[in-house]
Amino acid sequence: MSKIPPAQKDYPPLPLDKEIAQRYVQFLVQSQRDDDPEARRAFCEAQGFHQKLLHNNPHIAAIEKLFQDQSSMERLGDMTLRDYMMYHYYYIHQGYRYGAPRHQQRWLGHDIIKTPQDCWVYQEIIHETKPDVVIELGIMFGGATHFFASILDLVGHGEVLGIDISLAKAKPPENKRITYIEGSSTSEGVLEQVRRKAAGKRVLVIADSDHEKNHVLGEIRAYAPFVHVGGYFIVEDSLNDVMGYHPVPNEGPKAAAEAFLRESDDFVYDRRWGERYIMSLNPNGVLLRVK
Repeated sequence: MSKIPPAQKDYPPLPLDKEIAQRYVQFLVQSQRDDDPEARRAFCEAQGFHQKLLHNNPHIAAIEKLFQDQSSMERLGDMTLRDYMMYHYYYIHQGYRYGAPRHQQRWLGHDIIKTPQDCWVYQEIIHETKPDVVIELGIMFGGATHFFASILDLVGHGEVLGIDISLAKAKPPENKRITYIEGSSTSEGVLEQVRRKAAGKRVLVIADSDHEKNHVLGEIRAYAPFVHVGGYFIVEDSLNDVMGYHPVPNEGPKAAAEAFLRESDDFVYDRRWGERYIMSLNPNGVLLRVK
């Protein structure tokens, strides 16, 4: 028979510093106030604490940082780069998944699962290399597909070929430059359609589908031959390996890129793109075709 936990009154009291801190946080939340001298004074008067017990509370700095009326830069400015990447992943990049849809990045109203820095890099690469076809492996909502089409509109050239095993979540294409193909990216039927579209053209490939190492490696092997010399194959979300985002305990995109470069000397890392703005989801994921 399981034991019944003792009533709350039977628990030993909290240490006074912790009790004061918790009660002050509760006061701020319930009264919807920022932490400021007037709020501290009102709390201490209501609770019967001397103000110095709150002013010198060991937890007050954390409370101040959380409850002061500050910009995000001031509130989060002490983050390490790793802290920021974790914040971005869960609050912005994957906001739709973790209950923060209002934070989800969007392009012209379309949810887009990228970072602003990587989007900027993509427009630079597209402008520099002038691809005839941008092949996007894995389109999810289609936000990035529409982003690439918008950049091609600005450049005045090119089309986007978006490939996904299911188009159930993708918005219909709203740009004439977009063509969707539904099916496994490595199936012969899909590859035959790509060959017809990409034959003899300048091609940029962006792989953002299943991030398991062997699947990514299969995609690189299948689609790398479409890339022209001087063009790029971008292995997205290699940050999964670096940060441990990958949902299963195996290797991901970064390991796939490394394995491919060990078996082919047609491509090399081009870190001027992947590391240019530091914050990238694709470290060691930008592969330049050199021969």
